[in-house]
Amino acid sequence: MTSAEMTAPKAPNAFLRGPLRDLANRLGQGSTAPKAQERIWIDPSRLTCIYTRNPAETPDFKRRHSGMVIDGDWDLNVEPIDDSWKIAACLAHFRDGVSWSDTDVFTRMQAMIAKRGQFDSCRTMDDILTRYAQIDLLFDAIRTDGFRDDTIIKRGTPRLPEGVFIHIDRHGDPIFGAIGNHRMGIARALGLTRIPAQLGVVHPDGAPHLARYRDTT
Repeated sequence: MTSAEMTAPKAPNAFLRGPLRDLANRLGQGSTAPKAQERIWIDPSRLTCIYTRNPAETPDFKRRHSGMVIDGDWDLNVEPIDDSWKIAACLAHFRDGVSWSDTDVFTRMQAMIAKRGQFDSCRTMDDILTRYAQIDLLFDAIRTDGFRDDTIIKRGTPRLPEGVFIHIDRHGDPIFGAIGNHRMGIARALGLTRIPAQLGVVHPDGAPHLARYRDTT
């Protein structure tokens, strides 16, 4: 694999986002092409892989890349989804009844803060405790009221600017894009089988399979 294949695309220029990205995709892929920030539907219980986000070795896809059709072997950079430390902590806490302090999530958070100065908007242990108290409240809300859907209709397409991030691989299978980890962990802990998500990057060989993740009505 060449270094060029392993380099994340730079943030697109502003004029290549939104409607012009949609237009470019349509010209290249046809009327069923992926769209920027497109809302799709996924079954969290059937997800098996999470994308390995390691900017030193793999393309670091972020929300600004939503809807991009990108060739190469980026979709092979995956690991089992429940090996993700955030998702593993959510499963232990919400499904198995383990306290947050008995998972390794606080240790991991402190290590990331020590390395970066800030992580997930946290700088101190008090910040971490507040964050995970809020995640407990999020779990209660999802368990009671269901998974929140903030879809908006823009240019005739359902779009979800802040949804959990899902790539589509060369086989048309979903890969969790490692954005929205706690929501994904909660969905898996609750055994949810259908939630809204934001489309991430799409492998060109997987683009023809997008229909399975879109509204059927």
